[in-house]
Amino acid sequence: MAKDYGEYFNIAHIEPLSHIYGPGERFVVWFQGCALACEGCWNRDMWSFKSKQLVHRKRLLENILHSPNIKGVTFLGGEPLHQSDNIWWLIRQIRERSHLTIFLFTGYEEYELRQKNHISNIHQLCDIAAIGRYRDDRRNINQQWIGSDNQIIIYPDNSRESIKPQRINQVEIIIDSDESVRILGFPDEALKGKY
Repeated sequence: MAKDYGEYFNIAHIEPLSHIYGPGERFVVWFQGCALACEGCWNRDMWSFKSKQLVHRKRLLENILHSPNIKGVTFLGGEPLHQSDNIWWLIRQIRERSHLTIFLFTGYEEYELRQKNHISNIHQLCDIAAIGRYRDDRRNINQQWIGSDNQIIIYPDNSRESIKPQRINQVEIIIDSDESVRILGFPDEALKGKY
């Protein structure tokens, strides 16, 4: 399912500096909208395709390119590939105009990526990709970057990234200047509702 917002992205959240969504410090974008609706999904509020925050793709590109001290960019959601025309445009621009590594999370399985003609773009443009539906019955929070054992992480042949995931659980707690708190990652049951 592709959703067309013209040259705009429907964005759920942007974290301009994160340490847990790929190697090194990264600019992280969560896309709004997901028709995959995995049972036990941590980001159910990102399922709706209703416009949340519309950002022109050129503005997002400039924000990414002018972010200091980042090693790469991570795209997740929701489902980034529901906005595939814009996401592939953005990834091409980032790859052509910077040294930043690209990490794409998608809930699609490899055969679906082939059917939808995304697999070649992943292999040509991404440095890392996490592929596959989240499965609550295969939940494993002691993996870096993915939440269930059935998901796979691939490094395409032309990947510029050499750091591999570890068997750890990372959670990031961010306290903003207005004293609001965000918890990122896969906190275990003991952390839910504590912050």
